[in-house]
Amino acid sequence: MGGSRFLSELGKRVLLGSGAMGTEFIRRGCLVERPLDELNLTRPQLVRDLCREYREAGADVLKTNTFLANAVHLGDAGLHDRVREINRAGAEIAREEAKGAFVAGSVGPTGFIPGTDLSAVYEEQCSALAEGGCDLLLLETFTTDDDLIHAYFAARATGLPVVCQMATGNGRMITKFASAMGEPRADAVGVNCVPAEAAVEAVRRIADFTTLPRSCFPDGGTPDHYVSAEEFADGVRRLVEAGVRLVGGCCGTGPDHIRAAARVVGRGR
Repeated sequence: MGGSRFLSELGKRVLLGSGAMGTEFIRRGCLVERPLDELNLTRPQLVRDLCREYREAGADVLKTNTFLANAVHLGDAGLHDRVREINRAGAEIAREEAKGAFVAGSVGPTGFIPGTDLSAVYEEQCSALAEGGCDLLLLETFTTDDDLIHAYFAARATGLPVVCQMATGNGRMITKFASAMGEPRADAVGVNCVPAEAAVEAVRRIADFTTLPRSCFPDGGTPDHYVSAEEFADGVRRLVEAGVRLVGGCCGTGPDHIRAAARVVGRGR
């Protein structure tokens, strides 16, 4: 099974994930009036091309274009009845382009809206990603532990490996989440969507709360100043030295950043 192979490889070496989807689509001319996850249906070749570029750049793990493809966010755009279709399509596109790489189903936060059945929301998305052929589920950019806990249990129910990432190095949040997981626990925990410098300190703090493998997908700066591929690769180097086992890119990173990072983790082509 792909999931078992992923965990085996994670235990052997540092794995390199792909970079951003959303900011890359915007850079390539996509408008934000519609959910970018909808591109899986309306412009699948665009999504396919980006997945292929990341794989050719050296990524071992391809993220799906499904970060906000849940009933809460898609429902706001009148797409509540296409959640499963969009998620399955995202997984299938990445699967087609993986060519031996792993496929990580990207699951983002809902924002923990009071009165929302979050378990049902995350179960719908996670199960669709599993059906589409993902090797693991990557829960990313969570800022509240309650939201992440609901997503975690929905992801765990699929039987796939689960990587949980928070957009914070807050020790209290990490501690609460770790105590709520119970057994079996997540397969890796970490942070994303923070600058590499802050991420290094965060992953070091995480080691004080858990012995699980750590992951990190730092961002590439801000629209006012995106870091160069070389600067990003230097941040990846420091993260690997800090003990990160799964590393990739978040907002502002593209294929060039991942290509530079691949040389750092020994996967340059």
